[in-house]
Amino acid sequence: MWMDAAEVSETPLYYHAIKVHHQMCMELFQFVTRVSVLLPEIEAARPGCSSGREALCRLNIEIDKANKLRQHCSESSKLYLALTGDSVLSRCEKSRNLLEQSLFQVQNMVPILLAAEISQLIAGLRGAIFRLDPSEEEAGKVIKELLHCYASSTDSAEEHAFEAIQVAMCKLHITSLESLLIEKRSIKKLLGRVGEGETKRRILLLFLKLLNKHGKSIVTEQTENDSLQQEDSRLRYRLDDAEVDVLRSPS
Repeated sequence: MWMDAAEVSETPLYYHAIKVHHQMCMELFQFVTRVSVLLPEIEAARPGCSSGREALCRLNIEIDKANKLRQHCSESSKLYLALTGDSVLSRCEKSRNLLEQSLFQVQNMVPILLAAEISQLIAGLRGAIFRLDPSEEEAGKVIKELLHCYASSTDSAEEHAFEAIQVAMCKLHITSLESLLIEKRSIKKLLGRVGEGETKRRILLLFLKLLNKHGKSIVTEQTENDSLQQEDSRLRYRLDDAEVDVLRSPS
């Protein structure tokens, strides 16, 4: 993908804020950033025909939609983002396609040098491939299976709920009390925007219920396991050092 050297070397402020689908968002936003840089030059070229004006309008709309998608992946619940991963993937692909189509329409309505830059950007967009992160995709599958269990049999779902939410939390790095608290707050914020009776609301309430019921014990167990692994590593390191000392000592 084509970018200026300055753009490659600089890390955007929002880089670390994206919770889930990080790679897809960053891939899309490298293009969005480049389009945003070129947009004033394209507008200054005044592609005056109706198709040119429509293309400019679509570019602005897609930039706005991409910003909203990035914000969504930065502020939403990790569990819900994993569940809706296919939708986020589809939105990234749709945005890429619309950016490409709009740039293609204005390419021949601007000066030659600007048209060459647009051509390079179009080539990059055509080659862009968006993929779900394997861990996040696995978390999404586990959550979907759990929801299917609840839809068919609550008793059966309750039996598998602990294991399912444990796997999802691990895959999504909800592994500390702080990250657990942030996830709960994110769910509550989403609930404040969702109307009564919506399927999304029932799903979010279930997530909150499971985190309240199992979250703390899962995080505590994970923390204890990490501590044991660190202690085991330190012990092995000391034993290795002792073995080396023995080998070095004169017989």
